[in-house]
Amino acid sequence: MEHQNRISFFVTLICVYFLVDFVKASEVHSKADMINAAIQNRSILDQGGIGHDACAGPNWQNVTKQRNSVCPKLIVWVPKKPGFREFVKVNEELNVEGGFSIAIFCHALQFLTFSVEPIFIPFVNEKGETKGTYDDLLLNMKDKTCEAVAGDVTIRFNRTQYINFTIPYLSSEVYMLVHGAHEWNQTLLTFLKPFTWRLWITVIGACIFIGVAIAILEYRVGNPKFAIPFYQKLVMVIWFPISTFYFREGKILNRCSKVVLVMWLSMIFIVVQIFTATLSSWLTLDQLRPKLPSNYDHVGYQNGSFLKEFIKQENNGFGKPIPLKTVEDFKNALSNGSVNAVIDELPYIELFLAKYGSDYMKFGPINRESGIAFAFPRGSPLVDDFSRAVINITESKIMMELIEKYDLGFATADKSQPNQPHPQSLDVQSFIGLFIFMSSVTIAAIIWSEISLMYGNSKVAPLASTVNSMHLRHSTDSLANQL
Repeated sequence: MEHQNRISFFVTLICVYFLVDFVKASEVHSKADMINAAIQNRSILDQGGIGHDACAGPNWQNVTKQRNSVCPKLIVWVPKKPGFREFVKVNEELNVEGGFSIAIFCHALQFLTFSVEPIFIPFVNEKGETKGTYDDLLLNMKDKTCEAVAGDVTIRFNRTQYINFTIPYLSSEVYMLVHGAHEWNQTLLTFLKPFTWRLWITVIGACIFIGVAIAILEYRVGNPKFAIPFYQKLVMVIWFPISTFYFREGKILNRCSKVVLVMWLSMIFIVVQIFTATLSSWLTLDQLRPKLPSNYDHVGYQNGSFLKEFIKQENNGFGKPIPLKTVEDFKNALSNGSVNAVIDELPYIELFLAKYGSDYMKFGPINRESGIAFAFPRGSPLVDDFSRAVINITESKIMMELIEKYDLGFATADKSQPNQPHPQSLDVQSFIGLFIFMSSVTIAAIIWSEISLMYGNSKVAPLASTVNSMHLRHSTDSLANQL
């Protein structure tokens, strides 16, 4: 009996072992079957999750095409990225939900002159994780025909050996992302910056012109204040208008002088008000300057991109490359000091600055790239047609609509970067109308004053002769009476 119990116990253990192994195998097979099904049946038209992109729905495919496609069904490989899903988004069920790059690709299909049914396949392994870098993804298409990569793929020379690229749909320069330092750039001469040097000279010249005009007007009516030596008159030209209004030292005898002084005071009031408003902008300007580190021992980059090899180049002077996956990883690495800087392409840098731009700043470009495009195997007959389609998209309003739709940072670059430009210094053109009007009134006042003096002297001369004759007659009569 005891022997039979032992046999039953061992048989039970063996059955449990095989049962557990069967369950594990079933799980593995079910996961593999799910991935294989995704690979074989990943037509974007059959998915409801892509409902916001151009490939959703059969409407665009019902358009009559003039030509027959050499690739009626196109296998489109899509990279699975944990971050920057604004460009390419693949969910945990391995469904391509969309993204900016996918939308551009789908719109390009509409501009083709032949029908192509895309079958989107995420580039993943049996575990549903990314299968490798972008270079691995491109190598996966080598020596194939009806395949493509729809994603944010950067055009590189080493990739052109086995891949053909379309016309780029995004420009791509390499920038450095660093901390920003807030600075108030003020010096001893900041109070002069609201006006350019030409405007300062013009304002001083206008004041001298007013002083000369007042001197002429007052001298012509015999103002005793101007009965002084010539070198003192030079000082009086500037000081007399000021002392007349503010200190009441000068006495005005010519009415035309009052008109000129009112014009001068109005001009000074307008200029001072504009100067004060512009100066406040200069004094309160918050400038965000790049705070470059003293060394680049640890430099972050977007995981899977070509920038790892770029950082490793000795002539670049960078240290150890640190892979980062998401925008949040960029921020955390810069905040805790695990990286000295982050190097990435401009579209991703702008996307970061749109979210965290108040304390960070881009610096560069430190390298130029050919752009971001779609990839096809070498010799693919679809490259030229897709390039023409991409040109149609970039030249139409579709491009800007998609940029705004997916909330990419470079759509609002002025908002993503808080660094404000210096206020513009005002030049002579800002006051040219005021100066011309003031000069015209001053010259007219001088002319009117001269006309008035000439008209007054013509009346005074006959009156003076009559008075003199009467005085002479009175003197003669007085002398005769005395005799």
